[in-house]
Amino acid sequence: MSARRTLLAMGAAVVAGLALLGFGFTWPFVIGWSLLICSVGLLGQLVMPLEPGFDAPRIDTEPQRRPTEISRMAWALNTHTGIAGQQITRRVRAILRHRLLRQGIDPDDPDDRKRLSAVLSPDLWDRLTGRAPTIDDIERALDAVDRLTPASTGVPLLAPHAPATDQGRPSLFRRSRR
Repeated sequence: MSARRTLLAMGAAVVAGLALLGFGFTWPFVIGWSLLICSVGLLGQLVMPLEPGFDAPRIDTEPQRRPTEISRMAWALNTHTGIAGQQITRRVRAILRHRLLRQGIDPDDPDDRKRLSAVLSPDLWDRLTGRAPTIDDIERALDAVDRLTPASTGVPLLAPHAPATDQGRPSLFRRSRR
């Protein structure tokens, strides 16, 4: 708080008090409203940070205990509802888009919809860009990413879509937890 703004708040309170006295209000009323105006003027000077954790205590942790992007994405998978969070959905969608563009398929181009349906399951891209993609959708997208990975010979594998986790990759969750 600056002294100039503090004096300005006090001056506004005095002017308001004199104006109230001029209108014939009693002293307790004038003093109460003057204090209220001065308090609002002083509180208006406070600068509130935009970051919510600004005033939180800083706790140093070891590097191995810090949250990583992988752990944040894992927490984005809700096993009770089967819904995948936005963080993992955005990441998988970006990787899948990159692999599709590498194959010459633009998922946003309506002309490429037939080719997109041939490589992915017909509604997978729509489900990934929709409201609530499920964990199964994420698994199907990861399988599609595996299929779109270039082979060691440099020739990309453009196999048609297949059921989730047929690439030899284990499921994200055990079947009993679904």
